[in-house]
Amino acid sequence: MLMDPLSILILGAVQGIAEWLPISSKTLDTAVFLQMLGGSREAVVPLLLYLHLGTFLAALVYFRSQLIELIRAGWQIVRSAGKNKERGSELLFFVFALFGTGLIALPLLWLSKNFLANLDLGFLFAFMGAGLIITALLLHSQKGRRQYRTTSAAGPLDGLTVGLMQGLSVLPGLSRSGVSTTALIWRGFDAYSAFELSFILSIPTVLCAEMVLWGYQLFADRSLLGALAVGDGLMLAASSAVFGYLTIGALLRLARKLDFSVIAGAFGLLMLIAGLVRLT
Repeated sequence: MLMDPLSILILGAVQGIAEWLPISSKTLDTAVFLQMLGGSREAVVPLLLYLHLGTFLAALVYFRSQLIELIRAGWQIVRSAGKNKERGSELLFFVFALFGTGLIALPLLWLSKNFLANLDLGFLFAFMGAGLIITALLLHSQKGRRQYRTTSAAGPLDGLTVGLMQGLSVLPGLSRSGVSTTALIWRGFDAYSAFELSFILSIPTVLCAEMVLWGYQLFADRSLLGALAVGDGLMLAASSAVFGYLTIGALLRLARKLDFSVIAGAFGLLMLIAGLVRLT
């Protein structure tokens, strides 16, 4: 299918903003594409891949200084046989987070592709709405917790905890940033550090997820990749990259002020009602 420029801008804006909010960007992208823009269900997977590629690039550019520091620290640790333990602990946070994510996400991805892919659209929307409501409850559970740790205090156990939670976001409706920030706040990180770690973690996570999903689709059904024109896909990636880069700083600052559980719950309720209405 071919997309018009306005639809590309709308979807880029939705992804560019929602990726940093704990309200499941893939759910909002899917809802906007299918319900508002009249897109085809076959094009959803490549659409999401291109949109997430854009916000991956936005995070890569925005956090380039932190990533360069981590790479340098890793190289120094290798050269000095284990010195610079503080940065080494932070590096292990990301390694263990990716390991935990894969441990949970890969079997759930197989289950969702084999058992959820053919659901009626009403059931799918209801399922995604329920996932968003669960995200809202998880976010609400953060309230009142002692928050005193910062980004530099992240370690392997924090990474494993976050990774195991993040793997659940493969399921429709569950937000990657929502469950990962919840896990970090449970571990005692302040809101700003939790969101910053979650955003940086999105870089290797999305990169690995893109590779797994593209590989799975090529292996399972190559025809789906032709459901969206490559030119449109690249413009979607560019659109979400621009909007993502422009909004990431502001949303990091808002993380200290807004109650995202209310936002996630409201979107979840709307999605659940929309799904139930389609089923009646």
